[in-house]
Amino acid sequence: MGGILSRKIKNSKDMFIAGRNTSWWIAGLSTYMTIFSAGTFVVWGGVAYRSGIVAVIIAMALGIASIFTGLFVSGRWNGLRIDSPAEFLGIRFGKKTINFYMILGLIGRTVSTAVALYAISVIMVALIALPEGNFLRDPSTGNMSVTSAIIILGSIAIIYTIAGGFLAVLVTDIVQFVVLIVSIIIVIPLGFKSIGGITNFTQNLPENYFSLVSEEYSFVWLILWCIINFFTISGDWPFVQRYISTPTKNEAKKAAYLVAALYLITPIFWYTPTFLYQVINPDANPEQAYILMSQHVLPAGILGIMVAAMLSATMSMIDSTLNVFANVFTYDIYREIKPGASEKKLLSVARLFTLLFGLCIITFAILIPFLGGAERVVVSFLTLVIGPLAIPAVWGLFSKYISQKSVWVSLGITYSIGFIIKIAFSDPIIFEGVWDIGFQVASFIQSNVEFVDAFIGLLVPVTILLTVEVLGRKKGIDSGWDNTVKFINTNKASKSDVDYTGTASLSKLTIKIILFTLVALGVFIGGLAFINPLEKSFLLFTSGAILCLTLILKALTAFLYKTKGNT
Repeated sequence: MGGILSRKIKNSKDMFIAGRNTSWWIAGLSTYMTIFSAGTFVVWGGVAYRSGIVAVIIAMALGIASIFTGLFVSGRWNGLRIDSPAEFLGIRFGKKTINFYMILGLIGRTVSTAVALYAISVIMVALIALPEGNFLRDPSTGNMSVTSAIIILGSIAIIYTIAGGFLAVLVTDIVQFVVLIVSIIIVIPLGFKSIGGITNFTQNLPENYFSLVSEEYSFVWLILWCIINFFTISGDWPFVQRYISTPTKNEAKKAAYLVAALYLITPIFWYTPTFLYQVINPDANPEQAYILMSQHVLPAGILGIMVAAMLSATMSMIDSTLNVFANVFTYDIYREIKPGASEKKLLSVARLFTLLFGLCIITFAILIPFLGGAERVVVSFLTLVIGPLAIPAVWGLFSKYISQKSVWVSLGITYSIGFIIKIAFSDPIIFEGVWDIGFQVASFIQSNVEFVDAFIGLLVPVTILLTVEVLGRKKGIDSGWDNTVKFINTNKASKSDVDYTGTASLSKLTIKIILFTLVALGVFIGGLAFINPLEKSFLLFTSGAILCLTLILKALTAFLYKTKGNT
């Protein structure tokens, strides 16, 4: 697909925002998949296995956050008519802010994306035994080595992102969505069959498994989590890129609403496999529950589809990160240095940056095992770094009074408090018998990690910006707001800005690829029925259902295009 879509890349806008031709449903599904990573299956799958329905509530909070993003933010981003998420920061808060966000974002995303790549590689190699003498083999385990998996998966993501740009990111996200849904649909009925039905399932679950909150994830934490995700989905660059790639404000809003609908409906399906495995084996490693359940019920070949779905979820995170930072570097840093650069040169720079950034991610992922498990600490730290970055960006969309100085103060105080709490108070033993208050504070932090992270990452920057907002009204409107208003008026979108022909063309291409993917999956699963006699009936039924769904979708889209035309 990267190769096919590379032919459609004519200029830098095609490379980074798909020429503003992204239909709402493509942008919405791509946003949905961007939120996925190995953590969805490993970390939150572990929470689902251990704590039950609260994991579903945690995921649904993203749906609630997306509703508010659609109501207030996504359309506003689109109305700016910017070419990159960082362009607004430069207009509103000055060029130095872009550089600061770029540096912190690159560091943070390199580490977080590398951790996700490493995590999914560990899952993949556990399922791939290789014979002696195979150069991909790890002699200590007899399976494919983690390093080989990281290089293979990382390289695939780099190659198709370089070739097809944001178009490839969007369309592969849609295909990954299809594979994910098909995989979950197959696992769930086989899982219920293996435990003897729904009655057996409900009778053998732990007490409080259907509780909406838990000691670890309280009601207050859920509220903070929802607000944090509102700012993240509203202001984090990979999401903003999707809003500005749609042709109109209305399309950007509908994209966010689609994400909301999916996150309010689908979490129960994601985590049902881990709920089922709790009945099968209540003593398993929670983080392995998802893949263990898949191994337990899936026939040969279908397990490969499940692993492909898990790989694809992480690929979506990687390709989005690569493309959005290439976008910011090319438009907001390189073009400032070389204002007369041609479109051909901008494309070359973007692809070179994508390659180098991708190699950095792969290198860090390979080094993770040598850091002694530091990835857990790093991910927790990144929660405190990336989250606070999105808050001033979203705030600046609405506030006339916060300035560049406000951003520095907000981030400086937040990071200082985060550093002190996460480093200085990381171990209560340090203070035992020396400083009672320090011991109590460190003990509370250690026992309430999620709450403390949410408190620092959300309430601290919001409180600071709220204070600045009140005090700033006495000083008057910030000059950055005037610059933003001038920019909007200068670049005000008119109907001539919207290429509905291009939008319809991309939609039709994506639909064709979805139909092709469904046919390929249906035929593949049907073929597996003849080498899995014990599951032959189920596999043939599943294959038939997928192929029938393909025919229905084809007829429906043909009818819609015939009656609605290019609208």
